[in-house]
Amino acid sequence: MVPRQVTVPSSSDTPPLDRATLELARADIGFSAAHFSVLDGRAERLHGHNYRVILRVEGQVGSDGTVIDFSALKSALRAECAELDECVLLPTSGDAVRVTPQGDSVEVDEGDRHFVFPVTDVRLLPVPNTTCEWLAAWLLAQLRARLGKRTVRLTLTVEELPGQGATVKEL
Repeated sequence: MVPRQVTVPSSSDTPPLDRATLELARADIGFSAAHFSVLDGRAERLHGHNYRVILRVEGQVGSDGTVIDFSALKSALRAECAELDECVLLPTSGDAVRVTPQGDSVEVDEGDRHFVFPVTDVRLLPVPNTTCEWLAAWLLAQLRARLGKRTVRLTLTVEELPGQGATVKEL
């Protein structure tokens, strides 16, 4: 057998790599939660989803060849999803839903409906409605706070069903 000659490309053959976009679209990153939204004055029934969260990170490629370490992204995103997992998500800044903590419970009024949930089973969110759009915006802000002032641009998608969700981007 005759050995094949191996050629190593020169650095001039390698295109420059200045910026890149990373994507985390893993089936194991998400959360299961219950919610209802109020749309056009009509409230949905209380129901749940197995939400999937997708993250894109755009930035400059560093000297180590990365924009940001994938493990840092996964850790931060999983921590935020864990805060929502197996909870009833309730909006606290809208007009349609009134949320009142009462000791060990949370009372919720919407129209003529009244709910009482154990405080340990709810996640109060400072959003006007628990739509995919608002969940994505809230998660994006939380993730940015965890990652700090890194010079990357985040884009986050929350899907309530595969192929059905909302995407928000940092400006």
